[in-house]
Amino acid sequence: MKPSPPPGRHLALLCSLLSCLLLTGCPDEGVVCSEGLSRCGDTCADLTSESANCGACGNACGEGQLCAEGACRCLTGTTACDGACVDTRSSPQHCGACGTTCDSSEVCEQGTCQLNCTAGLLRCGNACVDGDSSNLNCGACGNVCGDARTCRGGVCTYDIVATCFNTGQVVGIQSGVDLKGPGTLVASSPQSAARMSDVLLVLDSTRKLIQARLDDYGVLPPRYDTGRAPNQVLVEGPFIYILNSTDNTLQVLRSTEPLPPGKRHPEGISLQNVASVSFGANTNPFGMARVGNELWVTLYGNLVGDPSAGGRVARVSLASPSEPRVTATIDLPTGAALRPFPDNTTLSTPAGITQHRGKVYVALNNLNPATYAPGGPGLLARIEPATGAVSLVGLGDDCLNPNAVASVGEHLVVSCGGRSTYDAEFKLVSVERTGLVMLDAQDTVVASEPIACSPGIGSCPIPAAGRFAVVGPRIYTGDTNGGRVFVHEIVGNTLVERRGLKDTSEPAIAACPASGFSLVSDVVALP
Repeated sequence: MKPSPPPGRHLALLCSLLSCLLLTGCPDEGVVCSEGLSRCGDTCADLTSESANCGACGNACGEGQLCAEGACRCLTGTTACDGACVDTRSSPQHCGACGTTCDSSEVCEQGTCQLNCTAGLLRCGNACVDGDSSNLNCGACGNVCGDARTCRGGVCTYDIVATCFNTGQVVGIQSGVDLKGPGTLVASSPQSAARMSDVLLVLDSTRKLIQARLDDYGVLPPRYDTGRAPNQVLVEGPFIYILNSTDNTLQVLRSTEPLPPGKRHPEGISLQNVASVSFGANTNPFGMARVGNELWVTLYGNLVGDPSAGGRVARVSLASPSEPRVTATIDLPTGAALRPFPDNTTLSTPAGITQHRGKVYVALNNLNPATYAPGGPGLLARIEPATGAVSLVGLGDDCLNPNAVASVGEHLVVSCGGRSTYDAEFKLVSVERTGLVMLDAQDTVVASEPIACSPGIGSCPIPAAGRFAVVGPRIYTGDTNGGRVFVHEIVGNTLVERRGLKDTSEPAIAACPASGFSLVSDVVALP
């Protein structure tokens, strides 16, 4: 058995293959759809979740319905009455319950027939609705939020978006009921995403920042250049911050126009480059978090070049948001402090970062620079912002290669990528100790939830936990090998798998279907 290849090796081979396919050219056979999409006439459709082509081309769902797993069902918040899906809170024909009809002079509001709508509500015929939140009348009468979207602020949008590196698609997910929308081709190899007003920003590995409509992910004209290996995008007011790992920079863009609430941008948002911060050669900035009036950036280090420039956290002042500057760097523990396994050396290799209960926490991959495999146990670095003092927090025996970390109420949640083993052809054969770990307010591990295929689950690609998003008590974790999204819920001091690979849970969300290796590169909750 050969040593495990570096984490990026698998991606590098895939990228090379994709590039060859793009450059080779294809015979003119009409529309060619990416994996997971089917050809319907001159368009590509996701038959599993597209209401216009549900289960088969041309099979359209009815009013008030969406498509889930190839079958039509009522929208969330509606009820089947006499063969139609209606909102009994506002339907004058089914006011409060199926068959309860209001008089022609009355309106239905909150399931009650009355003479007039309460001030501030939108009147649609004899229905009184909140245009900011009604899935059947979102922002305007008759504007239905289909395909697992939710009405928020008068805009139909998804609660969560997953980016599919292999297929170039983004996929929306409705939280709580955990339904997915159709996969939509937006980019070549999307790396991350964020919301700005009513636009979805998609960071693509082809060195582009792409804009798409928030309601249906239709691609908009504006495209902006990024540095090499763009890794993460963060929106703060009119500013957009982008980490470019290979260029070792923080790139800053700004909207050229005000972005007041409710304003629509049907042609996208005009942006301009306003600043760039260099962290120095071989620093490889990886993750960032807003901490007060600063951005804290993890410097991963160039493991295939000079790793000594990594193992640090940079503090970037945003006192003048368009003129950010590095004010300090914090060295992370090295050597014996990282508790290396026998016959191993290890580097901290900091990845994800978050603020929690007044401190900053950094996930340490803790990799052996010779093998690119975990050289020590999963650890967090805990930093006191006032002093820069660093201490280490252990993550228990079930966690190797922690990569993402987030604050969830009083708890801290960490995803662990695990130790990957490959065969002589670089085919993944196993991933050990991957899953989620949860810590309490005392930074003590109180729950550890491995992500693994249940023995009786049948065909099951090997899972590996990546980045995740949090909505309420639910955690949506991307699968970096099998293209799925796993859903866990915090219940007290436990983690309960709601959608996953156990016999006791519902199946994981098939977000990024692809043959073989399929990378969910990011999972983001949209505010």
